[in-house]
Amino acid sequence: MTTTETVPRERRIAARVVAAVAAVFWAVLWFGITDLLVVVLQDGRFHEDYLFESGWGLLYLVLVAVPLVWLAVHPGEPVALAQLGVVTSAVLVGALWRGSWPQTWNAVGLALTVTSVAWLGGGRLPQWRRPDPALSALALLGLPAAVAYGAPLVANTTEVEDITNEVSHHPMQASLALAVVALVALAAVTAGRLPAWTAALTASWLGVESIVYPDLGASLGRTGGAVATAWGVLVVLAVELDRRHVSSVERGTLKPVRTAD
Repeated sequence: MTTTETVPRERRIAARVVAAVAAVFWAVLWFGITDLLVVVLQDGRFHEDYLFESGWGLLYLVLVAVPLVWLAVHPGEPVALAQLGVVTSAVLVGALWRGSWPQTWNAVGLALTVTSVAWLGGGRLPQWRRPDPALSALALLGLPAAVAYGAPLVANTTEVEDITNEVSHHPMQASLALAVVALVALAAVTAGRLPAWTAALTASWLGVESIVYPDLGASLGRTGGAVATAWGVLVVLAVELDRRHVSSVERGTLKPVRTAD
């Protein structure tokens, strides 16, 4: 079985380069940074679409580019690769949910990115373990909320849609919500900080933005925004407590919990 330790040095270098180039592509050329900065810079041209612009930026900068940067430093890192796989799957689900070919091709591009970086870096699946109860509960609570949030966006028949690179922001926003919840579930079975923290940041960003702009498209409203922000904070607290427990087990100060191979 190929592992990062047995991958030739040349391939590891190639994995770093491909991950770095891919991070630049998704964060810059695919407008991750640009769209996230729209609300920060208060660009009035996109005022009605602030939440949609932020959602696109959070997906491609925070949820995609950040793990790619991590892989440029740590080729083949399992949790970062799993995060990219989860986000790619969420984008594909949103595309199929809406029946959007442009978004489907977007998902194909993400899949090619993940497979290339994984193969070059000798990537492998994370080491699964018994799900953390708190993170699992947060994921289960978040799933129906994500579906309820995404359904009207996918079914939109009235609003003029914001488009980036021929892809509508409406089904992509639905994919973002699904990705956030799925990443918390990933953290629950891996104790991974990366998926938990990026998901929490995304939920809290959209939550705060919804509180400030309760009447804009894709807003959660003031109450929903407060709940999303609190949910994000709880995700961070849960993963940090979980990791402290795992560290205690590894140091031998707690009785180990049986995990899956």
